[in-house]
Amino acid sequence: MIMNIVNFKNLAKNSLRKKALLIAEAGYEAIDIVKTVNQRIRLKNDKLSIMYISGVMLQHNTRKCSYVDLGNYKNVFIIGIGKGSALASSTLSKILGKRLTGGIALDVRKLKTQNSKLKTLVGTHPLPSQKNIIATRKIVKLAKNLKKDDLLIAFICGGGSALLCGSEKEMKYSRTVFKELTKAGANILELNTARKHLSEVKGGNLAKFAYPATVISLIVSDVLGNDLSMVASGPTVFDKTTKKDAEKILKNYKLRTANHVPTGHLPQGDKLQIIETPKDKKYFKNARNILFLSNREPILAMAEKARKLSLKPKIYSLKFKGEAKKALLPMAKKAKSGEIILAGGEITVTLKRQATRDKRQILGKGGRNMEAVLGTLVKLIQNSELRIQNCAFLSVASDGRDNTEAAGAIGDILTLKKSEKLKLNPQKFLGNHDSFRFFAKTGDLIFVKQKTFNVADLMIVLKK
Repeated sequence: MIMNIVNFKNLAKNSLRKKALLIAEAGYEAIDIVKTVNQRIRLKNDKLSIMYISGVMLQHNTRKCSYVDLGNYKNVFIIGIGKGSALASSTLSKILGKRLTGGIALDVRKLKTQNSKLKTLVGTHPLPSQKNIIATRKIVKLAKNLKKDDLLIAFICGGGSALLCGSEKEMKYSRTVFKELTKAGANILELNTARKHLSEVKGGNLAKFAYPATVISLIVSDVLGNDLSMVASGPTVFDKTTKKDAEKILKNYKLRTANHVPTGHLPQGDKLQIIETPKDKKYFKNARNILFLSNREPILAMAEKARKLSLKPKIYSLKFKGEAKKALLPMAKKAKSGEIILAGGEITVTLKRQATRDKRQILGKGGRNMEAVLGTLVKLIQNSELRIQNCAFLSVASDGRDNTEAAGAIGDILTLKKSEKLKLNPQKFLGNHDSFRFFAKTGDLIFVKQKTFNVADLMIVLKK
């Protein structure tokens, strides 16, 4: 069996670890890009069928199918935006075959496609660069040239907020906002609300550019609650937030705007230019936004795998959030013997400045999932009432990159024994946000093939 977790054998040092890793593997399999797109999108006799899951409650999910008669359209285009969108767009281009007129996909990795009509472009993430601007302008040009009898199918994925960047001004302000809000622990909804109102492309503007063409957006959600207007900052979705909402968020985090000037983080005299997103609903009349995939699919697959391994799965939350270093502890406290606690969501890391002689900020290397596992280990060491001997903790980024080349980490008593043998201080590594180097030394980093969709974080607590 070909595994998504490439270092599975090295990590599976005992039966408890092996079970946790097998369950995580099932989650990754459920969000495999090529497999998912081929399973859910079919073309027969010029009729395109798109299968998706509706319903907000796990027990009330319903499989639905949207049918599109391509015979009603003169041209069919693809636009892909976000991490994984290039592979998704390439897979869709093979399904459409000769029916595809053209397309562009903007991703973080270069991808060779067999369909010459689809161009894949590379941008930077999490901070936009000149590459992003050049690629975005090509996407905007494609959208603006669409006619009423054209069809645009858009894959919108997480990471699109950074990748889609229309100008030097947007790049400058978006970089500042991302750095300051992320450092302060702002959540993705706050961050994307601000980014929408700094952009000429996000917040529904792409749908405006494409009007009056028909737009079908297949949205892969990486945000809590699956608010489609927040995924990649909603380039094709009507935005309910306003300039005032963005200004309020920036004010709370002490960034200067044209209407508010506290002590900020921009150069003297420079103010963030907040703009309004399109509010005329006519631009969205021909736009349909479909939740193509979210974290419930991998979580349900993980629960099913757990049952096959004779474990009792409990889904803690699909909207899990909180400070990373404390995130897994409530799950650990709830875990009973023979149970596996599963959660999906997006945790955050609040960066703190370390006191040094030269007053520079010293930070290590790591991501929120690695910090979640390390933080849990530290708390268990400090709290003698919580037993670690029979527990394993795992947290991973669904797209295989937890702010580093690793997807996340696994931790248990073996991790602590190895750290003691190496004379490592977990608390010190945690204080420096240096979780990557800690787990690199203990051998507990998880590496995953990067061929899965980004649906935020997947977390596991397993008790023997």
